[in-house]
Amino acid sequence: MAEAVANSDYQSLHHMLSESNRDRRGVRRQPVVDANAHCGYPSAQLLDESAFEKKGEMSAGVARQWNGRLGKVDNCQVGLFAAVTRDGLASVVDAEL
Repeated sequence: MAEAVANSDYQSLHHMLSESNRDRRGVRRQPVVDANAHCGYPSAQLLDESAFEKKGEMSAGVARQWNGRLGKVDNCQVGLFAAVTRDGLASVVDAEL
């Protein structure tokens, strides 16, 4: 993220995302508000997991576990994703409100 955000550095972004004392509820709620504005109220919520192959153990949750993308047990990180959908439109949202 620090590489993609102009005039930023890793330490400042890490502090903002993980250590600052600001209210995160509004930030996490905004994608849901945007998705409802784009899709209307959803007729379905989709939940799906996806695994990402990892080398080493520096990322959180990395372990030997089932990786459906590879079709085998391997060193990977698994994430659960939520989306809302209606009439062929979909938007990924943060389900933790």
